[in-house]
Amino acid sequence: MPRPERWIAIAIAFCAVVVSSNAYGIDGENQTTLVRQSHRESLRDSWFIVSIGGSNCGWMHEKFESLGDRIQTSNDIRMTLGRAGASTTVRIRWKFTESSDGTPIECEVQQESGSEVSRTIYRFSKTEVAVDETAGGRTLSRKMPYPEGIWWTPAQVERNINARRKEGATEISYRTVDPSSGLRIIDMVSKRMGEGEAKKTIRWVTTNSAVPMPTEEDIDGDGEVVMSRTKMAIGDMIARRSSETQAKKAGSNGGVDLIDRSMVSLAKPCPELLNARHTKIAVRSTNGDALSFPASGAQRFEANPAGGIFVDVEVGRTSPVTAEELADARYLASSILIDAKDPAVIALALRAVKSAGLNESSPVADRTEALRAFVMRFIVHKDLATAFAGASAVAQSKSGDCSEHAVLLAALLRAQGIPSRVASGMVYAEEFAGKRDVFAWHMWTQAQVDGAWIDLDATLSSRSFHPGHLLMATSAQDDAQLDADFSNLLSTIGNVSIEVVHVDR
Repeated sequence: MPRPERWIAIAIAFCAVVVSSNAYGIDGENQTTLVRQSHRESLRDSWFIVSIGGSNCGWMHEKFESLGDRIQTSNDIRMTLGRAGASTTVRIRWKFTESSDGTPIECEVQQESGSEVSRTIYRFSKTEVAVDETAGGRTLSRKMPYPEGIWWTPAQVERNINARRKEGATEISYRTVDPSSGLRIIDMVSKRMGEGEAKKTIRWVTTNSAVPMPTEEDIDGDGEVVMSRTKMAIGDMIARRSSETQAKKAGSNGGVDLIDRSMVSLAKPCPELLNARHTKIAVRSTNGDALSFPASGAQRFEANPAGGIFVDVEVGRTSPVTAEELADARYLASSILIDAKDPAVIALALRAVKSAGLNESSPVADRTEALRAFVMRFIVHKDLATAFAGASAVAQSKSGDCSEHAVLLAALLRAQGIPSRVASGMVYAEEFAGKRDVFAWHMWTQAQVDGAWIDLDATLSSRSFHPGHLLMATSAQDDAQLDADFSNLLSTIGNVSIEVVHVDR
């Protein structure tokens, strides 16, 4: 059964970006003095009630404080969300420490999804960033280049953006790093739109390069956010300033079932998809936005003259690995989620290959299918009880749904020297979560075989793939935080209609 656990993590990280978009990063000149004085400013400690579609589902806490000659900005967001009668709690916390002159020192990000906890620490030097990622008792250490170009730290914007507003600016452009997505540089633009819904507030609309949807923010006379709203197809995501007690009380229940809101019902049953060879599907956005899906693996697409796109999926079809993809080390690398170098994962991959009567010199195509079939059998507890877990955790628990099948298979493939990535989109189900004939959010795996990407769904028992899959994003899953490859899903979730036009058996 499909389960959008990765999207739940994305949604939470998405909140941390858009709700706090006034809180970090700006470009501009002659702003250093403001930052240097910021340690003498009053502390900011703000709480928010978070809701989706009018239902309270969590809280957010932002804090800004001086610590001697250092400044620390922190953000903590927690949401409990329903999923087909069950629920999961997702939490992302980050804190950014810098010197009083704006020099970055350290950034710590912690993500919790159910029982899974990951922690990433970035330590800055002048030329590079040392990264320690920890999850499930395992720590991976690496180096990454210092973020390029001119970008600004959280404390710099805490002061600088307010100064620009007080100067009468009506549009402010700025660059920063997003702590929740691996210190990715993001470009942001805020425009003044007029009065806000609350008295004595000004409405600003902020867009950024990390997510495709703008956010409305009502700012009070002190430069603080009173309310923010991001319009999504599954319901507006709103954060309203409150007391700590109010925020925690209102956010104690998960009143939003993301699976229910994101499923797409078909006008008529199409069970033949599960055993077919090829299909053509018409997909339209319900709000008229343009759609663009990947042409990867079994999938191709073209414009539909009547609106939207036609998606063509053929079992056995592959797509060539590009030169850039061939050189991309991420598809073989070990990460917190796809921990291909974990001894338990390596041993499991060897076991899977040997149990199929193969060895490491057997053809890649044979080993790939053997690994897929092994994961299908190995995960015996197929339910919604496991949050988005890393491969080594799944190797121990033998539990999970589509996301656990996808990451475990990706890890086993890499342990065998086969480049892999995860795929995200929707899949046809005759019955799921109390509804019949629906497309629901799903994850599976793609592998490089003989110079081409192939699709592999380890949740299937009788075949490796069927044409009832709609691919919307792929990712190397090289970071435990928000992956940039998935950001476009945010504008698609709950925003499509689907019609099966043709099926070939």
